[in-house]
Amino acid sequence: MSPWRFVVMLVAGAMVAGVLAACDGDSTVSQPSEPSGERDIASGSVERVTSRVDEPEPEPEPEPEPMTVAALDEPVTVSLDIRLASDRRMHVAATTNLPEGTKVQLRVVREASNVRWQSRTEVREGSVAAGPYGPGSGLPDGYYRIELVTAPADVQPAEVKARIGPSGEYLDGPLVATSEHGLGKIIKASQRFLVGQEVRRTLDDVEVQQSP
Repeated sequence: MSPWRFVVMLVAGAMVAGVLAACDGDSTVSQPSEPSGERDIASGSVERVTSRVDEPEPEPEPEPEPMTVAALDEPVTVSLDIRLASDRRMHVAATTNLPEGTKVQLRVVREASNVRWQSRTEVREGSVAAGPYGPGSGLPDGYYRIELVTAPADVQPAEVKARIGPSGEYLDGPLVATSEHGLGKIIKASQRFLVGQEVRRTLDDVEVQQSP
């Protein structure tokens, strides 16, 4: 081998070694390092998101169950019990199969003058009671009409309305009447009561003839 050729080979080897060393240095420097502050912010953000996700969501409140009340499926009955106290004032009671809590009105009407006394009450355990009716001096003699009238369905409690119907359409029997204000069906029971003795009047003219 000639001396010039050997020199060329040495020079070429040295150049290759320099290039390889430069490449190794560049690979080490080219790897970017993430700043510690950004890593902390990123990790903190992840922790906060994780804590929000882990919080249990409040359970929704259960919806109230719909009211299930059986409709009234029998004719309405009302039995009035009228009592005149020693002070000549009237006490009225009644037994009925109207639903518990039904709002009713009890009236005492004097037929001769149409003067009336009334009170509002409600059915409790199948009965109602009210009184005394009349002035402090007592009721005058004569006929009186005692009435029990239910309030329209529109103003009844929800449980009662569910049983008798939104317009009282489930009410049945001979006591069913129509509300005076067009608010559907109601119950109306009445009874006459005599205070004192009945006044008898003769309306026919009588001709009296003497025998000869």
